[in-house]
Formats: sequence, C-alpha cells, structure tokens
Amino acid sequence: MPRPVPPATTPLRRHGRVVTLLVAAALVLAACGGGPADGDPGGAQGATDASDQLAVAFASFDVAVGEDRRIMTGLLSSERELLAHGEVTLQLGHLGEEAAGEVELTQQTTASFLGIPGMEPAGAEDTPRFLSGEPGNGVYVARVDLDEPGNWGLRVVAELADGRVLEGRSVFRVLPEPEVPTVGDPAPRTVNLTAADAEAGRIAPAAIDSRAGGTDPTIPDRHLHDTVIAEALDAGEPLVVAVTTPVYCMSRFCGPLTDVLAEMAHAYADTASFVHLEVWKDHDAQEVNEAAGEWILTETGGGNEPWVFVVDGDGTIVARWDNVVDLEELEATLAAL
Repeated sequence: MPRPVPPATTPLRRHGRVVTLLVAAALVLAACGGGPADGDPGGAQGATDASDQLAVAFASFDVAVGEDRRIMTGLLSSERELLAHGEVTLQLGHLGEEAAGEVELTQQTTASFLGIPGMEPAGAEDTPRFLSGEPGNGVYVARVDLDEPGNWGLRVVAELADGRVLEGRSVFRVLPEPEVPTVGDPAPRTVNLTAADAEAGRIAPAAIDSRAGGTDPTIPDRHLHDTVIAEALDAGEPLVVAVTTPVYCMSRFCGPLTDVLAEMAHAYADTASFVHLEVWKDHDAQEVNEAAGEWILTETGGGNEPWVFVVDGDGTIVARWDNVVDLEELEATLAAL
C-alpha cells in the first residue's frame, strides 16, 4: 500500500524520523575518463539498497558545507527507466563519518526536475513519470543547508502520475569547503591554447576540442576557442568558461551542453566571451590539459565534468554549475552582467 508523502513544507527538525540508509555499492563518478553506465544521470557517490523502489544517482560534484547548497539526484526505476517531470520530496540528515546506518532526517525540501541542456524530455508535465523508451535526460534539483561535513543520508519520495508513491535512499559526501573554484573566488588566470595554436602546429586540434579528432581535424565552434582567459581578465571582459570533453564525457552530457553554449555565445556576444576548455590533452595517455586542470583538478583528485563558470568584469567568479547547467539561471546571470 503506498505511503503518503509528508508535506514538503514541514521541517523535520522538530519531529525527526529515523530511517536506515544502506550503501550497497558506490557508483562511479562522472569524471574525466570514467563515469556512470549509459542512462545514469551524472554518476553517484552512493547507491541505493536493492529493495528500494527508486535507484538514486547523486549527481552533484564538490558539495561543501554551507547554506543554500545545490544538490542533484537522478532517479531511475529498477528497469533503469528515468523518472522525469514535476517535483519530488527530499529528506536528509547528517550521518557523520559512517557511510551506512540510522540517520535522523532533519531537513525536508522539494526538488524540481531539470532537463539536461540539449537532452531535455519533450513537453512539460506537473507530475513525475518514467520515460519509457522516450528520449530525454535530467535530474531533480534542490537547495539545502549543509552545516556539517561528512556523509549525509538522503531519502527521496516521488508521487507518480499513475498514483504510485515510490522512494529511494542514498548517501552523499559533504566537504568542509569547496575544492573547485567557487562563487567569490578570483578566476584562475589561465593561459589556455586556442584554435590558432592548433593551426600553427603547436598543439593537436583534438587537445583544443575532442570533436576535432579522427579523420576531420577541423575545430568546431571556433568562437569558443579564440579567447585566452588571462588576456580577457586583463581587459576586464566578463567570461563564460565551460570545461567539457564532448567526445569522452561518460555521462554524455558534455557534447549537447557544448552545442547549447556555442549557440548562446552568439546571442550574448556583447555580454561575455565564451570559452571552451577541453579536458583531455591526450585521452589515450590520460593526460589532462593544464588549462582545464586549473579549473577542475583538486588536491584530492577532482576532474569531474562538465562545469560552467561565469566571471564578471572584475575577474571574480559570480556563478558556477556542476554537471547540469540551469540555462534559465545562466541567462539571468548574464543579464545581470
């Protein structure tokens, strides 16, 4: 018998509920050279127990202690059908250093569906349902307060269009502070190579954009590969910096995202310079481009992609999106510039 969903507006701080969150196996992060299996929305830091009705793929990178933190989850059926549209309920609580066990769920919020740029499901519906063979991909996004580092337990409850109420559970890791450049930080003064360097023979075209590999060495979307970030910062130019690998991105989000940003670059040419940093200098040798590494590699490894950063005319990062970009938020940020 379906269990009713607690009201999304009711905080659980006063009336904590204790549930058991078990990690059966860790799914692979969607990172350079590695990622989730086909259909997994962005990878996960914790997997659900096999008895749960929803598989929860935690899709956020570089989650750190703080207020109003964005977290994302991809939701799948046992047959790996993606749940899309509408809203679901998230409940979470701090586990500490333990990756499994009982946790008091102290927060509750609503997560809304966000389509992957260039891969959005058709239409817009108010109630979640599984995409049974339909094209499209996306995640559920929420803003939460994370006051302690360590492992956090997550429970997701979804009331489907067909009346079923399903749930899934997972665990995700919260860092003491961000490791990737974040809002308020100065932008890295990257001296990135451009399409002109490839044409002069100083670098392989595929190291500028992985789409330029194979039999056609032409670098696509030349306007994304003409700007040197350090020079733009010196000139006081706002920037949109995308760190993606369109060919090798295991989540397959990078290619459609890069295409979308190439179109936006024309529309906002008078607002900001758009720069694409290819992750791989040599994928076969597993060698990362230094320029991309300055933005996404960390002391503990890092290297997840895609990322999008917005830098204002003072050289300060004013917005960033990990994994899945909210295009409405990006356009609002550009309008504010």
